[in-house]
Formats: sequence, structure tokens, C-alpha cells
Amino acid sequence: MINFTIDNRILFCFILIVAVFNFILFISMMKHRIKYRRLFKSYDNFMTGRSARNLEDIIILLRKDIRSLKNENKLNREAIRELNKIQRECYQKIGILKYDAFDGMGGKLSFALCILNYRNSGYIINSIHSREVTFNYIRIVENGQTEQVLSREEKIVLEQALGYRDR
Repeated sequence: MINFTIDNRILFCFILIVAVFNFILFISMMKHRIKYRRLFKSYDNFMTGRSARNLEDIIILLRKDIRSLKNENKLNREAIRELNKIQRECYQKIGILKYDAFDGMGGKLSFALCILNYRNSGYIINSIHSREVTFNYIRIVENGQTEQVLSREEKIVLEQALGYRDR
């Protein structure tokens, strides 16, 4: 067995600590080298067949594409606004009711129809059918209101069109 003096023991511990530290540094270096190789491979794959000038051209083309997409987006927004304006004027709310105007004399051939746009303006058409003749009436609706007094059936179709009553 080797006899160590205090100086030799301290020296041995110091060498052991340095060896362990060197081993840790070696492991860390290998780990970073592997990461570097992966990064270099991906960079090499990216740059294969491309020069810096080609990459600059690609970036310029992408900027032009972005500009054209922005212009197209602006045109699309304007078109959507115009379509929304047009859509608000289209008739989109409907109420309809078939009824017997003369209690069994004409059958259920009479009807009332209400068509309104987004602003609740439009028309109420009332067609009263009897055995001999048919009468058609039209009432103008502005903001969900009429100037004339409405019949019971006309009130029902107006409420249907406004969404106050189910069909």
C-alpha cells in the first residue's frame, strides 16, 4: 500500500477534480459538436444550389407578391362593402299567410305576402280571392310601419317578416 503524505493527498485530490472537470467539459464539447453538425447540415441543405444573388431575387419576388396581395385584399374589401350595401336593399325578410277570405265561399285561395329589406322597408301584397273575382292590394312599409290600417292577415305577415311571429 502506498503511503501518502498530506501534500500527496492534496495533489491527488486536485488531479482527480481536474480529471472529472475535464471529463465533463469533454462530454459538453461532444454534445455541442453534434448540434453544430446538425445545424451545418440544415444550412448546407438550404444553400445547396442557391447563391446569395438567387436568395436576394427570391426575397424581392416575395415582397412583390406581398404588395400585390395587399392591393388585392384592398380591392376585395371594397367589393365586400359594395355587396353589403346592395344586400341591404334586397328583399330578405318574408311573411306569408294563406287564408279563406269569405268563410267557405272561396276556399283558402286568398293570401297575404310581406317582403322587407334589411331596413324593414318593402311591401305587403294582399290577394283576396272569391268565386267570381280576385282583388289585389299593395301596401308600402317603411321602417316596419304603414300609413294605412292593416287587416288581421296583413298584420300577421308583417309580424312574421319582422320576426315577431313564427310562420
